Amino acid sequence: MTLRSVINFLLFQGVWFLALFLEQRAIIPILLIIIVMLCLSQQKQQDMLLLCYGLMISLSFEYLMVEVGFLSFSISPFPLWFVLLWCALLLTINTSMQFLHRTPWYLALLLCAVFAPASYIAGARFGALEVHPVVWQFWLIYGLAWSFMFNFIRMINTYSKKYLLVSEHK
Repeated sequence: MTLRSVINFLLFQGVWFLALFLEQRAIIPILLIIIVMLCLSQQKQQDMLLLCYGLMISLSFEYLMVEVGFLSFSISPFPLWFVLLWCALLLTINTSMQFLHRTPWYLALLLCAVFAPASYIAGARFGALEVHPVVWQFWLIYGLAWSFMFNFIRMINTYSKKYLLVSEHK
């Protein structure tokens, strides 16, 4: 893992903890960290594109999950800190989580299905959000759905990266 990947990972962890503990009060520090993540990016154009379609897909998914009753926040449908947390997560795809591109698809799905719900459940335990089915149901259903959504974003990222490389050489 390169130093850039380690820094990217640590910056995302900082955003996660700020969002978890400070919620709305963390917006300015989180924005600053996202700017740092973008400045350190070696693929700024790709990451900006990823933010555009990734946020559209992820926030649509999260909105659906709120509407269905899997999640709830104190601010409806979800607070700005949650949107910014998604921005930071998306900015890890091409850097600290690039290993997922080399991971077999079924293993990438499994990793996401296991670790994503854990993050939401931790957030719920600290009061940043609420998960409504019992924990094992949330883990199973939400984890699988989130995993497919996130890996769909990764797949689009892979194809858009190939397109950007082709267009840059013209």
